[in-house]
Amino acid sequence: MLRLSLNLPATCLISSAAMLLTACSSTPTTSLTGAKAHSVSSAVIYQTESKEYPALARYVYSNAVSALPSTFNNNDVVVMDVDETVLDNSQYQRERESAGLGYSSESWNAWVVRKEATLVPGVSNFIERVIERGGKIALITNRDKSLDNHTWENLLALGLPLTPENACMLGRTPADKAAMGQEGIINDKDLRRMSVKKGTVYCSNSTNQKAWSTPHNIVMQVGDNIEDFANTTQESANVDELLPEIGKTLFLLPNPMYGSW
Repeated sequence: MLRLSLNLPATCLISSAAMLLTACSSTPTTSLTGAKAHSVSSAVIYQTESKEYPALARYVYSNAVSALPSTFNNNDVVVMDVDETVLDNSQYQRERESAGLGYSSESWNAWVVRKEATLVPGVSNFIERVIERGGKIALITNRDKSLDNHTWENLLALGLPLTPENACMLGRTPADKAAMGQEGIINDKDLRRMSVKKGTVYCSNSTNQKAWSTPHNIVMQVGDNIEDFANTTQESANVDELLPEIGKTLFLLPNPMYGSW
């Protein structure tokens, strides 16, 4: 240990103290000029690294397959959300959080254009079973409708057996929000569900609307958010009333990363 003599001049004491500080600071320190590292939330880690998430997603889709009819009637349709229901966007979430950033519409739109989302575990088998049994799928997403072509191309690139005849791509338009509060329209997907049922739907992925121009019967709804179900909001949802249909006509996937809650 370095000792300082009380009989030394003040200048010597200051010099000795400086030497002491230098000796004590000889261990490496983290640079303050480099890029700051940001942690990733437990929600993203759960979605991307846990064994629980793929197990639960596959379990939900396995039960959904079991609930499908052996053959569909003409114009029977399954309504599905896209994000975190068909497409897994956890890479977007990880990239944003790693950079210390949150969601923005600009970064989200750029992600959609990249067409790099992957499939939610279990969804491929489910969609294949719907199609092979003669069913149709209405993809009702809150991605902006101007991005529908990018979403459609992402889905096809992942090998899903979707065609303009058996699948209808329905992104959100300003009319979907404007219609909220009208009779039978509670959330911003209800207008599109209603158009599917009435046969007035416009599918972005098709120039030939004939396959979708007749009324359709919605036999199942699949999503990761309570508002992926008709006439339901986070505030108004009654779990006790929904529960009898969960696992029969309504199927809900886990999504800890974001939601209407």
